[in-house]
Amino acid sequence: VFGRGSAEEVTALSGVDLTVQPGEFVTLIGSSGCGKSTFLRLIGDLLEPTAGSVTVFGKSAHQARLDQDYGMVFQHAGLFDWRKVAGNIELPLELKGWSKADRSARSREMLDLVKLPDFGGHYPRQLSGGMQQRVSIARALSFEPRLLLMDEPFGALDEMTREHMQG
Repeated sequence: VFGRGSAEEVTALSGVDLTVQPGEFVTLIGSSGCGKSTFLRLIGDLLEPTAGSVTVFGKSAHQARLDQDYGMVFQHAGLFDWRKVAGNIELPLELKGWSKADRSARSREMLDLVKLPDFGGHYPRQLSGGMQQRVSIARALSFEPRLLLMDEPFGALDEMTREHMQG
């Protein structure tokens, strides 16, 4: 519920119960403003529910976030301007305690995956919006999360790149 206690109170989600089995691919489809992004942000522990609870892998969404059980890609890249592209991709690996050599190797692998092998030493501001979004996707995939939450991640990509990333 947004605007709780005001005349403008809006219930974004109500009565949601979703169970996803391992290996399943689930897509939320709905009109703009229907609560898709809110739902993903609740699962990702970026919003706190005003009622009920959110459970991810049998634990609270908060604990799942702390345990880094999932990766998240937003509509906007959300890269750290002061970190080079490789450093942005390596960040979750650094937080998990990976060695520098392993982080570098994984970063190169991810850059190859998203077709940006020569851009690890660049800063995000030196990349186009679509390239930045691919770096964001590479970062989310870098640590092989059990769950990948994606909120319109391909919107900034051109058609050819979008088809490659969806394949």
